[in-house]
Amino acid sequence: MTDENSDRSDVGQTESLRKQAAQGTMPFFSVIIATRDRPALFRRALESVLVQSSADIEIIVINDSSTIEHQREYDPILRAAESSCARSFDLAPRPKGHGGSYVRNFGAAHANAPYLCFLDDDDYWTDPNHLGRAQALIAGTGAFVDLYMTNQAAFLHDKQQLGPIWLEDLPAILSGLGNRPDRYGAHTLTVDELLQSGGFCHLNTLIVRRALYNGIGGMEEAIRWEHDRDLYLRLIDRATVMKYAPITVSRHNIPDPAEATSITTALSYLERLIDQLMVLNRALYLTRHPAILTYARRHKAYTLKLIAQSLASAGRHVEAAVYARDAFRTDPTVKWGGYTVWRTVRALAGPSVRVLDQDIQPPENTRNKQ
Repeated sequence: MTDENSDRSDVGQTESLRKQAAQGTMPFFSVIIATRDRPALFRRALESVLVQSSADIEIIVINDSSTIEHQREYDPILRAAESSCARSFDLAPRPKGHGGSYVRNFGAAHANAPYLCFLDDDDYWTDPNHLGRAQALIAGTGAFVDLYMTNQAAFLHDKQQLGPIWLEDLPAILSGLGNRPDRYGAHTLTVDELLQSGGFCHLNTLIVRRALYNGIGGMEEAIRWEHDRDLYLRLIDRATVMKYAPITVSRHNIPDPAEATSITTALSYLERLIDQLMVLNRALYLTRHPAILTYARRHKAYTLKLIAQSLASAGRHVEAAVYARDAFRTDPTVKWGGYTVWRTVRALAGPSVRVLDQDIQPPENTRNKQ
């Protein structure tokens, strides 16, 4: 089937689902919450969904291999939720769980609504009108809204972190471009406008048409970190109508580096960079929009440079030289060319002590950006 025929089929399916939602025979939103071994935090996330002003929702909870001890705490929470609009699924036990991408794809496969929403179990929505506002916009726009995006605030140890982290810089950018909001207070975006932001839309604040999500194959399950950015780039590449409301609707709690309860803290710095490189390579090979390709190429060069610098600081000079050369080929600048020559000379001088991946730290001049 061609992309054009596939898109036409998606629109027909979405129209049918929208009519059913309008008639009250099915939900308008499927809210997917993946959780593992964090029942207390999950309770707060779930409550922030249950208080939403829009009643046209179903909640899909996927318990990803929680331990027996934590399962006892989940049971009463889930029993209470299932008496309203929630369904829960327990995945087969795995030592490290099935991964965020697999779990969210599992939830999407069991969704009934035309639009999907996601919420991390350690975060929560702060605006009870978030879904009601989104539903009014999507239903009233007249076109098929593929993506609806908002903002969230990031906190570390209850201290708000200054951005831009996600899309906080977008309102000023759109104002400068003359992009004015519609009667719902939302902007219609192009890919070029969106990629002028220094960040991207987090899953907590992203609403996506289910047919589009399925059409791109959902989330890539091989990526453990930044799988949300991979999804974001592939979605905006295929989306026709994208809306952005400059409203903060969610609180994102940045994982404590001292804990190992999330992918961010469980993976080493080098592992995260390698996953990031995979995301950017996928964007270069799988997306079609010129602005996304430029974005991916620029960020790939930056990621390769970070890998090279980190390996060099760990005494892994041969590998550092390899990544330095890859970075130069991706973004050939005079300054980085000199660095690449130096790394190559140092590699030829002979090996040094090998440092394990988990001991590699970000370069000093980039640590405040992590």
